[in-house]
Amino acid sequence: MARPNTYSERKTAVRRIITAAKERGRITTRQAAEILGLHLNTVEKYFRDAEKSGEVIRHGKCGLFRDYRATIDFDMERFSRQYGKGK
Repeated sequence: MARPNTYSERKTAVRRIITAAKERGRITTRQAAEILGLHLNTVEKYFRDAEKSGEVIRHGKCGLFRDYRATIDFDMERFSRQYGKGK
């Protein structure tokens, strides 16, 4: 069984997730797991902590976003790709 992360390790990982989300605009759990070298379940817990900090926004299962504008841009792009091709 893996050793539980200490409070400082957890806090550092959450800070790295927040920083990556702000730099990229969006980060998914899979991307964060690759960056941190952690299991997806652990990253999900850290995403909840990052969201509670108020510095990033969680948008469903789409990941963490730096702000509401980034979520709108993401949805507009996704919507345009999904419904815009048939016209």
